[in-house]
Amino acid sequence: MLKKVEIKNFALIEFALFEPGEHLTVISGETGAGKSLLIDALGSLTGKRANREIVRTGFDYARIEAVFILTPELQNLALFQGIVDDEQLILSREIYADGGSQARINGRLVNSSLLREVSEHLIGLHAQHEQQQIFDSNEQRNLLDKYIGEPITDLLTQWQILLKSRKNLAEQLREYGLNPTERASQLELLQYQITEITNADLKNDEDRKLLERNKVLATLSRMKQDLIQARNVLSADSEHGAASLIAQAASTLDYSSRFYEKTRQYQERLKQLATEVSELAINLTDIYQELEAEPKEIETINQRLDQIDKLKIKYGDTIEEILKYLADAEKRLNVLKRSEELFAQCRADLLTNEQEMSELADKIHELRIEASKELSEKISLALARLAMPNVKFSVEVKLLEKSEKGYYGLYGRDQVNYFIQPNVGEPLMPLSKIASGGEVSRILLAIKSILGENDDLSVLIFDEIDSGVSGNTAISVAQMLREIAENKQVLCVSHMAQVAAASDTHFLIEKSVQDQRTSTQLKRLDLSEKTREVARLLSGNPDDQSTVKLAEEMILQYKQR
Repeated sequence: MLKKVEIKNFALIEFALFEPGEHLTVISGETGAGKSLLIDALGSLTGKRANREIVRTGFDYARIEAVFILTPELQNLALFQGIVDDEQLILSREIYADGGSQARINGRLVNSSLLREVSEHLIGLHAQHEQQQIFDSNEQRNLLDKYIGEPITDLLTQWQILLKSRKNLAEQLREYGLNPTERASQLELLQYQITEITNADLKNDEDRKLLERNKVLATLSRMKQDLIQARNVLSADSEHGAASLIAQAASTLDYSSRFYEKTRQYQERLKQLATEVSELAINLTDIYQELEAEPKEIETINQRLDQIDKLKIKYGDTIEEILKYLADAEKRLNVLKRSEELFAQCRADLLTNEQEMSELADKIHELRIEASKELSEKISLALARLAMPNVKFSVEVKLLEKSEKGYYGLYGRDQVNYFIQPNVGEPLMPLSKIASGGEVSRILLAIKSILGENDDLSVLIFDEIDSGVSGNTAISVAQMLREIAENKQVLCVSHMAQVAAASDTHFLIEKSVQDQRTSTQLKRLDLSEKTREVARLLSGNPDDQSTVKLAEEMILQYKQR
């Protein structure tokens, strides 16, 4: 249920708070007052592309926020898990004057696809331009499937699993079904690639270690020269080495150390230093020996790096990628060696899959055929109530041949089309060929009245569903809207007095000019105000007493819920 909608800076609406009733809520107003703005605002919450031109001039953004109360069934859907903690769900969208928009669900930023997916479970929006969808064969099939409900949903789930399996099997069959020449060519190529990589005997991280060693070897001569010089400066083997000089300094203190304790302590320290410096010189000698290179080691390393680089050009940017290519090539080689055996098995699996799909397609077809007869009869009866008594409506289901487009479609092998016979004695014709705007509105309303129990939507929104109808037909439309609204929350933009009189809740949209600025306001009407509005819709004069009396009588014939 839609609890309330708050709209800010949306076209002519600077601010509007819309709190629809539980059943049938009608929105009316003068032509050009902006009745459809409310529908457009709600439409922006369905994830549709937002046009920045709808932002009210002088403002940076438009904002639409709607609060829904979820049914337990919706709360339990996997889609809503983690999105909503209780029964309340808030959808909001901001559309910016400089382009772009942001959507939120319960305050959390989401992308438009998630907003669209969530709103599809909440709002059924039927604007005038969207009525054209009913001419589309896919939409006609979708409406039939909604009428059938869970039985066909389960079968279509099985169908789509089989369809995915068929696609995988077909790809494998193409892979295994190579002709002998092509298979031999691929075997030869794979064997060559595997041998080339295997013979290289690559080790992970080998190239990095070789590059580091190369850097060391490139500076080896200078490093050895520095080590020799440092060792000579420190060595005790040279009378001018640091270790020898420190030892001499310690010897000169032999006499003094016998008579003065501090001198003796410093002498001991000098002896220790001489020993440590001498050890440092020995360590530098060890490093010098470690830096010895094998003959032509740099040349050998460069050759190895060149080999690795050539393999990288062919098989991957890193050694890890090359080794993965090797593993994949070995698997592919094994598959090709067994290709005849695998081809035969895959072909058998594909034939089994095709048989299962055919049997399932027949079940889906039979279910749709049976349901199409029921739906055709119910829609024809509903249309008779909507002042189309001689109209025959037919839902036809055709099982596609293998050569026809859609044979491997997502929704079985049926093509569903709606046909209509507007007058007795005339042939059935496709709905799109002969239906007028008023007829389309009534057909759509008839379908919705029948699908109401099968449709899990809690909010249905109609934008001038009564377009092109008048008189008794308008009364029938109003009555049918009330019937739908017994179990659904129905919002309807209307210009018909009959529909307005049938409403449980009535809002008036008015346009006014204040401070030389046009704006649209939304007002909830009490009974007296509603009577005047119904009178205006009847004659254009809400002050004419005879019209007001007629409006009162029209309203009284409906028992308010």
